[in-house]
Amino acid sequence: MVAIENQSQGQRAAEAAAQPRIPREARRLLHEMAASWADVADCRALQVIPLKGAMTNEVYQVRWLNGAPATADGGEVEAEAAAREREVRKVLVRIYGDGVELFFDREDEVRNFECMSRHGQGPRLLGRFTNGRVEEFIHARVGAHEYDMIPRCCSQTV
Repeated sequence: MVAIENQSQGQRAAEAAAQPRIPREARRLLHEMAASWADVADCRALQVIPLKGAMTNEVYQVRWLNGAPATADGGEVEAEAAAREREVRKVLVRIYGDGVELFFDREDEVRNFECMSRHGQGPRLLGRFTNGRVEEFIHARVGAHEYDMIPRCCSQTV
């Protein structure tokens, strides 16, 4: 976030509240990971996008651009297209929800996820922080109820 000097304190507070809630420990882990990737242009220039579909967690897509130069001139649309072409790294940040201990044991869930990740099942575990983890980003969509009602599809998703 870029601070503008003549912004009021209220405007800055509103902007900060609108930013995704990524814990400081997770941001430090993301910066360290990106710094180890040779193709990331700036490890601190991450973009955070809130995702929907998680039941008990907050999930975010985090992405960085590679070092390829953007187009020299052109409109805003061309700049966005160039940025999309430069995009090389995406991860998923999962921040665990509060109060889920009533429904399941979080430690069991974490151990199961780590085991599956080690055996190549599902997304790879890239890192952990106190209240969450960083996973490989897999582009997918959340199943809709209508989709689940089709027997052929339902049997494939179970």
